[in-house]
Amino acid sequence: MFPFNPTHVSHKQVEAYPIAAAEFQADGSGKVGVNHPEHGYIVVPVPPGFLRRPGAVSEGDMLVRYAPTESEPDGYLSHSPRDVFEAGYAALIPAQHRKSYEGGGRGLTFGQALEQMKDGDAVARDGWNGKGMFLLLVPGSQGLTVDEGRPLAKAGVPVGTRFDYLPHIDMWTAQGAFVPWLASQSDMLAEDWCVVQREMPTADRAHDDLGRVA
Repeated sequence: MFPFNPTHVSHKQVEAYPIAAAEFQADGSGKVGVNHPEHGYIVVPVPPGFLRRPGAVSEGDMLVRYAPTESEPDGYLSHSPRDVFEAGYAALIPAQHRKSYEGGGRGLTFGQALEQMKDGDAVARDGWNGKGMFLLLVPGSQGLTVDEGRPLAKAGVPVGTRFDYLPHIDMWTAQGAFVPWLASQSDMLAEDWCVVQREMPTADRAHDDLGRVA
């Protein structure tokens, strides 16, 4: 073939499990046994055409299920060689397992840590020196109003102006205060993010405190 020239980038999430065994019919349909993290070994029926050529599916490859659509209400099933799959996808931590890890999920990329925050978790980097520091996602609020005497009014924004308070990330500092947070280059490239398990203000509490800036 001609030289590889990328034309698309993937932005989807999939469900995928290692294949432990498989048997197929002449039309490419059959049964695939996978190791499921919750249900153990399970057998998944696959439709005609799943096996595209003899010997294409090997033990350790991935059974991939895409999100359900109108034409594929159960989710489209496909096969991917393990190395190809791992080169293109990063694992998400299942919600039911996330907080069962000692100290929370560890060794996360920044992208994975961001997904955890979207699910309501607090995250931190293993290398942070400040005691108790963590990040959380403040959900924001709509339809706030600038009040007389508040900082926005003092800054010249007309009293009564309505505005939305957009979602953003806050840091809980070692001094016990929230401050808006921006990621550095090293933060975004780090793979030492972890889910924090501890008593802390909830995202709603943070919003209530910060929402009074008007």
